[in-house]
Amino acid sequence: MDSNLVCNISPVAGSLEESAIRAIANFGMSQPGVTPLWFGESDISTPDFISRAAIESLNKGETLYTPNNGLPALRETLADYQNRLFSRSFSAENIVVTLSGTNAVMLAAQTIVKPEDRVVVLSPAYPVLTAIPRLLGAEVVEFPLSAAGGSYQLDIDALRTVLKGARALIINSPCNPTGWMASDEQIQQLTALSRELGFWIISDEVYNRHVYQQRCAPSFCSHMSESDTIIVCNSFSKAWCMTGWRLGWLTVPKAVRPTITKLIEFNVSCAPAFVQAAGIAAIEKGEVFLQQTVERFRVSREMTQRALTGIRGVTLYETPATFYAFLKVEGLADNSQPFILDMIETAKVGVAPGEAFGKAGRGHLRVCYGANHDALQNALHRLRNFLLAR
Repeated sequence: MDSNLVCNISPVAGSLEESAIRAIANFGMSQPGVTPLWFGESDISTPDFISRAAIESLNKGETLYTPNNGLPALRETLADYQNRLFSRSFSAENIVVTLSGTNAVMLAAQTIVKPEDRVVVLSPAYPVLTAIPRLLGAEVVEFPLSAAGGSYQLDIDALRTVLKGARALIINSPCNPTGWMASDEQIQQLTALSRELGFWIISDEVYNRHVYQQRCAPSFCSHMSESDTIIVCNSFSKAWCMTGWRLGWLTVPKAVRPTITKLIEFNVSCAPAFVQAAGIAAIEKGEVFLQQTVERFRVSREMTQRALTGIRGVTLYETPATFYAFLKVEGLADNSQPFILDMIETAKVGVAPGEAFGKAGRGHLRVCYGANHDALQNALHRLRNFLLAR
């Protein structure tokens, strides 16, 4: 690339690092016979009842622009869905439809973050959550979860100190990559802290339904009021196996919605009508499918725990939610990519490097156990042998 051109691009954009997960995947996809456990998706295809809704919409010629903040029918459907989950009284005026969960986080951040603001992100964290505020010119402070006894914990007292003077807190619960999940009490504490100190909360809750001991994870939706500085981000990608559809939503105080609607116009204009039709079908008809998927992942989690427990120098953390296993590997370099590339070539298994999720992820590996059970069992056997032989 012409060096003069490079010098003239945005220094913030130019300083962004390539996705370490994507780098691993690009190499792994070029190798024959590799089981991919690197991306955050299962191998379950979108169910037919969702696809048929999109096809019917296309057959009706519904390919024109839609309202910036989403079709009223989808917004009403999402409000009703969350009211059932959280015993609330949201209306369509609290809902904004987005193009994916990533777009939801970007819109939330664009709404509240200014250059030189300080934004605190709980870490380890999905890379998008730290990259977006940096792109907006903010100072990002990674606040690490505490790891002890094979589980992650959040020290709210220590976090309170860090949040003084901060513009926003970005929290992902249930968490990718750790599987950690905030308790309802902690969410209430953070809501009260936001009211006291005046910072915004952007809550990424895309794994809200992938929990193993209850119907859904504790959510800020249960406690936020119309005067709270809280924005909740969600997505159709995980719960309804729609990663490629790129459809998400925001739950916001009504007063914030007009501003986000304007931002959508200047970012992406609107979500396609036929994709939104698929979203309505997912919400209205997808509960049985969702529960079946969670049950499959419950078995997958047990398989993963059996395979990766008891390996010398390897700590497997508890995962009450998501479909990830997060491993601490003793002696693993801060840059784990050479280790994983060797794993791909030797064991024919690919995982995500922990450092992709921030400083607190160094020395770790993330395993997505979304593969079908036959493929997963085979991959876990090879992965265990590779870790035993290291």
